[in-house]
Amino acid sequence: MSHFSLTDAVIIDISYDACRFNCLKINLSLTMKSFDVSRYWGWAALVAWGGALIMFNMLRYDPYGMDENTAFSLLMTWTVIDRLPNPIVFQGILPDLRALIFAPVSLYWPGSLVALKVFMGLMLFLAATLLYRWIKRDGDTETALIASGLLLIAPISLMQINAVGAGPILLLGFALGLWIDKRQRDSGRQLGGWYFTQLLMTVAMVSIHPAGLAFPLALAWHWWQNPISNAHKKQMLIGMAIATIVILIIRFGWPSLDWGVNPLLVLGDVIMGHIPGDPRPKEWSDGVIAAGLVLAVFIFGRHAVLNTLLGRMLGLAIIIGAVAADYGWAFLCMAFVLYLGTPLLIKLNSKMGQHSFLGQRGLVTIVLFITTTAFMVGDRGYRGSVINATLDPHDEIIKALATETQTFEDEFNTISQWPARTMLALKRPVLPMPPDVESHEKLLEIIGKVAYIIFDPFDPDNQVTRDHLANLSGVTETLIQQPNGVIVKFNEHAPKE
Repeated sequence: MSHFSLTDAVIIDISYDACRFNCLKINLSLTMKSFDVSRYWGWAALVAWGGALIMFNMLRYDPYGMDENTAFSLLMTWTVIDRLPNPIVFQGILPDLRALIFAPVSLYWPGSLVALKVFMGLMLFLAATLLYRWIKRDGDTETALIASGLLLIAPISLMQINAVGAGPILLLGFALGLWIDKRQRDSGRQLGGWYFTQLLMTVAMVSIHPAGLAFPLALAWHWWQNPISNAHKKQMLIGMAIATIVILIIRFGWPSLDWGVNPLLVLGDVIMGHIPGDPRPKEWSDGVIAAGLVLAVFIFGRHAVLNTLLGRMLGLAIIIGAVAADYGWAFLCMAFVLYLGTPLLIKLNSKMGQHSFLGQRGLVTIVLFITTTAFMVGDRGYRGSVINATLDPHDEIIKALATETQTFEDEFNTISQWPARTMLALKRPVLPMPPDVESHEKLLEIIGKVAYIIFDPFDPDNQVTRDHLANLSGVTETLIQQPNGVIVKFNEHAPKE
């Protein structure tokens, strides 16, 4: 008869514990394998980048610094959502599709400029992420990392976030268009959901800026050369043409844009950024370096520009958008140089023939160091302008009127050369500039009971109105005059303090 000793019990207990420990190790190993840490690096980068923007005071939360089209679309969105009467809807101009893009933010945070700026930051980060993944998909991880990283820290990117500019939105649209085109080709369906999504993207891109015309043109070019079938090619070309023409007719082009601006004046701020309120005059020579980089990419990277969908979109956007060169267009120029120029720099460095790190990546490292240093210096200067709340001349004159009238309780009407931007600052009804008339009596009849008129007297489009107002001494008085703006007060209709 066998006996079960205490030693046997201890051995069994130890074996049981060892078995449990091994099972725990196996489960932990399986869990770690299923938990891919690399999947969350993007979220970590977003939190770090967004937190840095807020913590280091890179975002401004006042209503100044926006362009007129942005302010108009934003006011239209707030008007529809809040169901408030607003003279902005009676100006005879339809907003671009930014009015729909801003709708999700306005639904939950109506009237909040803080939420709007954070939303713009998210859109820029999403554009950089999609382009990073697109280029990485083709095996060029180095270009994807360098270009996307520099895009996020560039001063002009911060400027576009605060201005709620067209640049990040257009770049995001181009990035989405790349992935949608791939999905459409993979599905192989005619008139499917991806096809109509591309048409909607076409309407959105074209409505925002002339550079948005690059979206349908690049896709039409791409499908003409690389169709799935003749039927697919035909439906894409017809659909893109109809969508483009319809939105151009509905929008009457692109109102409130400055046409014929010297692109070199804008490109001068691509590298170091533009500090609002900087008294130094802009010189065309400031943009020579940036223009040279863009031209070099066009010449030496022509294969990518002519044969890739991303290259075609960005290349066409730069060529077409130059007719209305603004900071949104300059932002696309910077993205063009970063995403298509970085592979050229890496290729040039590799051709030097050295097998050491400095031989293979020395030139890339030097250029990267110089670029990041320039960007950081520009970011520092721009941060100072945000902290000090400095403004460009037109925003200064708008702010002067807002400060002058902030204590008035009575309602009054204002005419402004920048009606949407002025309305954001005043939070009162604002009307656009009157048409040119033959006499100052006719001008008084047209404007009616207006208390203030604010405009740039040196703008050639305002010459007739300026001359008529100069003949209304006694009826009007110049309340505030600055180098790039004037506020004229109509004594009879101005509210009393």
